[in-house]
Amino acid sequence: MTSINKNGFSRPFLLCLAAGFCVLISLVFLYTPEASTKNTPSPIAPKVNPVNRYDVDISASDTFYGVMRGFGLTPQEIKKITRAARPYYRLSRLRKDSVVSVFTRNDAPFMVQYKINPYEVLVLEKDDTAKYGYKALKQDLPKEVRLKLGSGVIKSSLYRAAMEADVPPSVVLSLSDVFAWDVDFTTDMRKGDTFKVLYEEIYVDNEFVENGAVRGAEISSGGREYNAIYYKDSRGRTGYYDLQGQSLKRMLVKSPLRYRRISSYFTNSRYHPILKKYRAHHGIDYAAPRGTPIDAAGSGRITFAGWKRGYGRFISIKHSNGYSTGYGHMSRIKKGIKRGVRVAQGDVIGYVGSTGISTGPHLHYEVRKGNKLINPLHIKGNPAKAVAGAEKAAFVLVKDEVLKRLSNDESVLSARR
Repeated sequence: MTSINKNGFSRPFLLCLAAGFCVLISLVFLYTPEASTKNTPSPIAPKVNPVNRYDVDISASDTFYGVMRGFGLTPQEIKKITRAARPYYRLSRLRKDSVVSVFTRNDAPFMVQYKINPYEVLVLEKDDTAKYGYKALKQDLPKEVRLKLGSGVIKSSLYRAAMEADVPPSVVLSLSDVFAWDVDFTTDMRKGDTFKVLYEEIYVDNEFVENGAVRGAEISSGGREYNAIYYKDSRGRTGYYDLQGQSLKRMLVKSPLRYRRISSYFTNSRYHPILKKYRAHHGIDYAAPRGTPIDAAGSGRITFAGWKRGYGRFISIKHSNGYSTGYGHMSRIKKGIKRGVRVAQGDVIGYVGSTGISTGPHLHYEVRKGNKLINPLHIKGNPAKAVAGAEKAAFVLVKDEVLKRLSNDESVLSARR
């Protein structure tokens, strides 16, 4: 007779219910991830040796040899590293305040990095298959070019106006080079004249490195406006052009006393005026401090270099198209400048002095067409080269973009090269 408990369930029924519950619990336990893997052995993870980086700041007395000896390398190992690096950089010439980065594994150096200039880093990595046991290569650092706009009004000089507008001195000098064939920045700029310049600021790792090229500029002087557009053609050739695509470069620069030479000769703490006086025979006298460098106004061949009566130390250069230029009263002629030597436009040929018949340091500058003296200020000359026809459409796009930026009220703009 089947027994019945007080709740009304028979014993066999309760036994079956209990057995079913145990099976259910077993299944749940069996398919639980934690439980199913509890007794399964885990695969052994490969042991990773940590890499440590040490940046060593270089002082005036530090050497690469001393730095690497500090990491336990033998003289022979250090010699191998320097030999591997030699095609790219001589590690014996570490710069003060630079950084040598040493990477170690298990306390043993296996890689060295050194920034050899603002744009490149030298990497030396241990490689038993390499000639000296180290593989050497140069890596380019990511470079960003930002464009900045500067503008100002002349009150006393271009230099002072630029400084007041926070335009760097290097940009002012570049600006004077761009317009060297049209504007004499030492004498032509007057109170009320204006300038605008769009120039590059170069950054590496978001840190400013240096100023780059002038991309565009406008000069308003004496009621005339001068424009410059920087353009790189499809063959990678660069130059400055006016709004019509004509090159700004011509046979003769406006003045043999270039603004860059004058500014680099003196400190930037003050402005040194160069006085200009016109003579009856159309020569020009530039009163300038003794020793100011004198440039060749154009490319050509030296036809005379020596003493010439009242002109004192004198140089004559023959240019193309029958033109020649003369430079007198020099304190000295640059070494190597003599008859028959060819010079390029912008080469220094001598230095301002007061030799010959002279009342003070100055440069006498004259231009001849054939044997006839002519006024240097009236020489315009043909542009060196215009933008090629096939490049005109691309040039117009660049010009329009530059003019848009020059007229933009925002002073800081960004662009990728």
